[in-house]
Order: sequence, then C-alpha cells, then structure tokens
Amino acid sequence: MRPLAYQRALDLFMESMIKPDYELRANAGYQDCYGELMEIRQSCITYLRTLKEINDIESGDESDAIEVGKTLSAKLSSQRIAFTHGELI
Repeated sequence: MRPLAYQRALDLFMESMIKPDYELRANAGYQDCYGELMEIRQSCITYLRTLKEINDIESGDESDAIEVGKTLSAKLSSQRIAFTHGELI
C-alpha cells in the first residue's frame, strides 16, 4: 500500500460522501428512509475519519481497538441526531 496515495483516496472518497446528492436524498424521502440514509452516511463518514487516523498507527491491535470504540460511539450518536433535507454534516 502506498500511504500518500491511500490518504488522497480517502480524502476524495470523504469529499464524495460530504457532497450533497439531492437526487439520492429526494429518492430516500420518497421511499421514506431519509433518516436512515443520513444515519448510514454519518456512520460512513465517521469510519472514513477513523481510517485516516489509524493509517499512521503501526500496531494493528491498537488501531482495531480505536476503530471499534469510535464506530460504536458514532453509531450511538448518529441514532440521536435528527436530520433535515438541508442539513450537512
């Protein structure tokens, strides 16, 4: 794995997650799953941030523990957040 290329790829993927996709959000609204879509989006963004952080950690055991803790915390937090159509995270 090339660390710099991996970081750039993570940055680009994060950008694609943050950029609003109005058509997708409208479809989620029509299918009555907008809140769930935004919850999954938030979980993915949190996971991507964790990947960026652990990319520099040498110990696999340490990075796994960090990732599990952050993912669980983000999941619990995202369940409490109410999203609106115009809200960005």
